Amino acid sequence: MTTDALQPSAATEPLKSAGVEATTIAVEADTTVVEADDSAAKVDTTSAEDATETLQPAIDSASKKNIETAPVAEIKDDACTTDHPSADSVASALEDSSIVDVPQSASAIVGTTSTPESPREADRISRNLLSPVLSRTSSKAPATSHPLQSSGDSAGPSPAEIASAILLKDGDTARALGSAAVLGSGESERTAFSPLQRNSTSPVSSGSMRGIHADIAEVSDDEDSEDKQRRLFKAAELRRLHREQMAQNNNLSSEDIQIMRSGLSNAREYVTSSELRVLNGTFPDGLRGSLYLLGPGQLDIKYNVQRELEQATRVFTYGNIMDALPLLSKISFDPINKTIVHRSRLIAKQAAGRIHMEHGVNTKVPGALYLTDTNQTVLSKFIPKAQHHATPEGECCSQGIELFMPLQGSSQTIVCTNHVGALQNIDPADLRPRSTVDFKSVNSAFKGALSCPHMQYDSNTREHFTVLQDVGFRSTTYNVVCISETQPEGYVVASFAAQASVLHSFAITQDYIIVPVYPYDSPLGGMSYRWSDSLLETLSFEHSRPVMFYVISREYRRVQCVYQAPAFFALHQINAVQESATDSVAIDMVTYDDDTVLRRMQIKDLRKSNSAFPVPTGVVRRFQLNGITMEATKYVGSKGNLSLIPPAHSRIVRTERIELCCINPIVAARPYTFVYALGHSETLRGQPTQSSVGAMYNCIVKLNTNDSSVEPLIWSRTHCFPSEPVFVPRNDTEDDGYVLSVFFDSMRITSCLVVLDAQTFNEVLIAQLPAAIPLSFGHAKFAI
Repeated sequence: MTTDALQPSAATEPLKSAGVEATTIAVEADTTVVEADDSAAKVDTTSAEDATETLQPAIDSASKKNIETAPVAEIKDDACTTDHPSADSVASALEDSSIVDVPQSASAIVGTTSTPESPREADRISRNLLSPVLSRTSSKAPATSHPLQSSGDSAGPSPAEIASAILLKDGDTARALGSAAVLGSGESERTAFSPLQRNSTSPVSSGSMRGIHADIAEVSDDEDSEDKQRRLFKAAELRRLHREQMAQNNNLSSEDIQIMRSGLSNAREYVTSSELRVLNGTFPDGLRGSLYLLGPGQLDIKYNVQRELEQATRVFTYGNIMDALPLLSKISFDPINKTIVHRSRLIAKQAAGRIHMEHGVNTKVPGALYLTDTNQTVLSKFIPKAQHHATPEGECCSQGIELFMPLQGSSQTIVCTNHVGALQNIDPADLRPRSTVDFKSVNSAFKGALSCPHMQYDSNTREHFTVLQDVGFRSTTYNVVCISETQPEGYVVASFAAQASVLHSFAITQDYIIVPVYPYDSPLGGMSYRWSDSLLETLSFEHSRPVMFYVISREYRRVQCVYQAPAFFALHQINAVQESATDSVAIDMVTYDDDTVLRRMQIKDLRKSNSAFPVPTGVVRRFQLNGITMEATKYVGSKGNLSLIPPAHSRIVRTERIELCCINPIVAARPYTFVYALGHSETLRGQPTQSSVGAMYNCIVKLNTNDSSVEPLIWSRTHCFPSEPVFVPRNDTEDDGYVLSVFFDSMRITSCLVVLDAQTFNEVLIAQLPAAIPLSFGHAKFAI
C-alpha cells in the first residue's frame, strides 16, 4: 500500500454527518493547511451536497499539498496487490520489519466505526482523530515512534501502526497509539502502555490526563468556533474516505480482524537473524544466552477442492491449540555488543503440505491429536500409511523442548517433542530441523505409542527422563526411560501396569521418579484407542477413582511404592523436594478438579473476543508422600488393594489461580520459595472480569510458596497476553535474576519481548519482535 491509499479520492460522495450540524462553513486561507483565495465567500450549507461540492477543491488542494510536502513512509505493496487479500496478507504488512517510521510531519487519519451518541460526543471523537497536518497547534509537538518508547525519540508512528489503527477501526487502537505518537499533540496521555498498576484495584485517575480514554488531540482555546467547525468537517470527511479506501483495498471481514486480534492466526517465520528494536529500558546487565520458544505457528491450512466447473479453496483449522503445527523462535542476548537478535522457523512445513494434499490430517498413530476433527473418512484408516517419521519436518512436535539432549550421536541439539513419541532434532544455531525419530528408533526396548511431552532433566547426572505408555487392549504398560551422555542409547528404568492416562509431566528428585496416573476410563478399552484420532475422545475423566502416585527408585530401577489421592488433574509440576530426615517427598503441582483445561483450549473458542470461554487456571497444591522406605515393604504385599495403599496428604499452598509455572533452575529438586507463572489479572486482583478481556492469560505473577500472607507481584498491560515466563539467574540468590516472556499485543497485532527484574517485577527492557507470535500454551527454555 503506497501513500496513494491515504489520499482522498477525486470523486467525493455526498457528505455524511460528522456529528456537527453547521449552518455556515467558512472556507478561508490557512497557511498551514489550505492555500485558498482570501476573498472566498462564506458558503451557505443548506444541504450536505452543496457543502461537499463547494469544499471539494479546497480539500483536494490541501490534501495534495500536504501529502506532497510531507513524506510518508511506504508500506509494502505485497499486502494489497490482489483484489481480495487475506487476513494473512494484511498481518504480513502490519508485521513487516522493514517498515520505517513515519516522519514527524506526516499525517495520519485514524478511522473509527463508533457512532456518536450526541453532538458533544461527535465533537470529541472528531477532535481525537484530528490530523497534525490539519491542526495548527500540533505541528511543533514531538512524536514518539512507539507507545513503549521513551518520549525522547523524535520518530513518528510506523505505517504498520497507522495501518493497524485504520484497519481495525477501533477507537481504543488510536488511544493505544497515544496522542504524542499518532497525532503529535504534545500531551502526555496514559495509554495501554502507560506505567503499570501492580497489586492495585484503584481506577485510573481522572483529570487532565483522563486515563486511557483521554482526548488524543486538543484544540487551542483561542480558536474560533467557525475555524473549529471547518477543521472538524474536513477531518470527518477525510476519515470517511480513508475507511472506504481501506475497505476497498483490504476486503477483510470482521471475523478476519477478530482472528488477527485474538492472536491465533498463522505466524510468519524469519529464518535469517535480525536485531530487535528496543522500545523501552536498557539491556539487562549480564544477560547472556538464548531463549528458545515453542508454540503454535500454523493453525489454518488452505487446500483446493475441485468442483464440477470450478476450483474452490477451503481451510482446514486445527481444533485444539495443542495440535497446531509449531513455530520455534530463538532470541539471543549479546552482553558485549548489548544487542538482541531474533530468528524463527516453522518446523513442520512438510506436515502442512500433507494436509494441503490430503485435505486434512491423516494420523499415523492412534491418539495423535488432542481434540481435532481430521476431516478424513473412516476409509482412510484402511489405507496403508507412510513411514511415521520419514522427513525432518513431517511431524508436529509442538509440546515440549529439551536442550542439548544426546540424539543421533550429537549432544548439540534442540529436541522438540510431542505426546506420541516423536523427537525432532533441531540445529540450535539456525533452527533447521535435521531429522525426526521416535523413541523406539533410539532403543528397541522403548515401547509405547504415547509419551510424556515434558521430559525431566537432572543437571547433576545429565540424564533425561520420560515416560512411555504402551496401550494394550486390556491394560497399559508404563515404561520409564532414561537417555544420558554416558548412555546415549538409553535404558529402561522401570515398568508398571496401570490404566491409560493423559500424562503431560511428572517429577524427579535425587533418588526417585514420581509418575502420577490420573483417573481415566476408555469405554472399549484398547479397541477405542486404536480407532480414535483424538486422545480426549478416547479417554474420559473419572471423578470417582483416585490418582495414583508411582514412586520409582532410580538406584534399584523398580517401583518402590504407590500412594493415592482423591481425583484431580494436573498438567505441570512445579518442583519436587526430597526430605531425607522424614524419608518423604513433597511435590508441588498446579491442580484442577478435572481435565477441563485441555478441553477449553479449542481454537474456535479462544478466537472469540470475549471471556465466555476463558482458559482455566489451577491452584498450587502440595502432596506429601511420607515414609517411602517403610511403605515399600507394604507395597509388595498390597497387590493393588486400594485399602492397603497409603494416602498422599495434600494442602493448598496458594489460593491464587495460575498456570505455566517456572522456578529458578538452581533450586530444582531443592527447597524453594518463589514461583513465577501466568494468570488472569482480574481474578488475581479480585476485580470483575470484563467481557473484552479475552480467554488467554494476561499477566505474569510472582508467588511466595512459604508465606501465603505475602502479596503477589503482578505484571500486566492492557490488551497484552504473555507466554510462559522463564527465569534466568543472576547469582546464587533465589530471586535475583530476570524473568523473560514474549507477549502478544492484540491492539497492534504484534509481539514484544519483556524482561522483568525478578525481585521487584519492574520492567528492565521491552523489545519489539519483527512479527506477531501466536498466543501459546507452549513452553520455553533458556540456554547459556
